[in-house]
Amino acid sequence: MKTQSALATLGVALALTAPATAQLSFDTTLPGTFTDISTTGTPLSLADDGEADIFTTVGNAVLAAGTVRVGSNGAVRFGGTGLELGFTNEPIPSSAAFGGDQTLMPFWDDVDTDGGVDGEIYWQEMGGTLIIQWDNVEFFPGGTGGTDVATFQVQVPSTGTTWARFVYDDIMGARADGGGSATIGYQAGDMVNDVQFSFDTPASVSDGDVLSLVGTPVTPPAPNLTIVNNIAGTWVDISTTGTP
Repeated sequence: MKTQSALATLGVALALTAPATAQLSFDTTLPGTFTDISTTGTPLSLADDGEADIFTTVGNAVLAAGTVRVGSNGAVRFGGTGLELGFTNEPIPSSAAFGGDQTLMPFWDDVDTDGGVDGEIYWQEMGGTLIIQWDNVEFFPGGTGGTDVATFQVQVPSTGTTWARFVYDDIMGARADGGGSATIGYQAGDMVNDVQFSFDTPASVSDGDVLSLVGTPVTPPAPNLTIVNNIAGTWVDISTTGTP
């Protein structure tokens, strides 16, 4: 036999706790070297706003090996299933970047290689490191004849305590502007370990800069909810006024 809930005379309190502070960060002082793979890597020849999946055997404790999705617009998804990288960059976190999934963003901007005509995007595994390189890429709508380009890469090592590196070889052209209309950072996919290095900030990075993603990621805590019976509440009878 069902009985009326005693909650008519009880109060319910739900308490939410804030997630732990993210422990990942970008270190600009660690060494790194631009490793040019433009003559040895596999070209992706992506169309404007295009994406392609690659399979890598390289991974680490933060960025797992397996299927990785490369977006022409300057970012790479690791965890998750999001398919598209929008051409309009946004602050982190952003659903426009692979649906909010785990993404490295060395230079999220409206890059356009026009299928490999205006620059190219290459990938290669070398010495236990995954390298993805945007090489002499132009920006939408292209057609500058290679006079206003950018070259940068992502490096994901399989060993050590650096989870990823962003290395910038040529990023100070008038259009790239060192990040003037780009988002640079790491989107964790859990809103706890997100690290935004810059958003639409001119000269945030310069030729030769190395950004190293380091630190210990925080495990997102489960919501800290409780139910208590010591808060006053009143039964409001709607049996004669409510819609059945």
